[in-house]
Amino acid sequence: MKTNDCSLLRIFFVALSILCGSGILPSRAAGAEEATSSLRVLCYNIKHGQGMDGVVDLERTVEAIRKWRPDVVLVQEVDKNTRRTSNTDQPKILAERLGMYYIFGKTIDYQNGEYGLLTLSRFPILEHEMILLPPATQQEQRGVLIAKIALPGTNGKIIRLANTHLSAAMQNERTVQAARIDEILSKGHEPVILAGDFNARPANELIVRLLKNWKDSADPETYKSIEPDTPERLASRIDFIFLRAKDAFDVSESGTIPDKTTSDHMPIFSVISLN
Repeated sequence: MKTNDCSLLRIFFVALSILCGSGILPSRAAGAEEATSSLRVLCYNIKHGQGMDGVVDLERTVEAIRKWRPDVVLVQEVDKNTRRTSNTDQPKILAERLGMYYIFGKTIDYQNGEYGLLTLSRFPILEHEMILLPPATQQEQRGVLIAKIALPGTNGKIIRLANTHLSAAMQNERTVQAARIDEILSKGHEPVILAGDFNARPANELIVRLLKNWKDSADPETYKSIEPDTPERLASRIDFIFLRAKDAFDVSESGTIPDKTTSDHMPIFSVISLN
């Protein structure tokens, strides 16, 4: 896959407004006004709904997410109207089936459709921004999808959700991308949840650098999620949920949902409360 222009693409809009041509539209969610004392965060690379059996079955993905009852879901490798997924609008279908608001951020054009990141929320999405990250080589374009939500019952506390998927091919490219994300999210005063597929293990230099400013929501032995049907690779961890500012959050629970069939990653989760 070829990269797009490496200049930043910035998109802003208020909830329920439509930015022409962006393909990003929030959906209504049931029960969004209920007060919450904690936030159930799920991060999931769904591999466009393709399971370990090679079958694309988005309903299986829906059920894998639904059973955990998340408040927000940060999803990677999502297709929109591509040939390999029978021209289905996966962001819209997932949002409708789960009853959540959503935003989709395209990273590349693919098979006459789009491919990228999806953020789902039980609460209204107030603003969002899609930023394409600078590639160090001519690899696949990567990005970070940033959203703001207000948590009911918290006196209007706002948090930012940042969803990303870093380069799979080049360490130097991942390092540049992670540094850019860190720079972007250092601006602003709201607490931030950064989650995604970093394609880097806990001891990787870029993860070590991120942890200077971010709190890992789990210990290094959690979130063993890559290629779950291959026991010798189950020890690999490349999916993370990071928190910033470190003292803004408490984590009461975190782990991996043991689904070894729906994708080549297992869903990871954290239960988080704001201080």
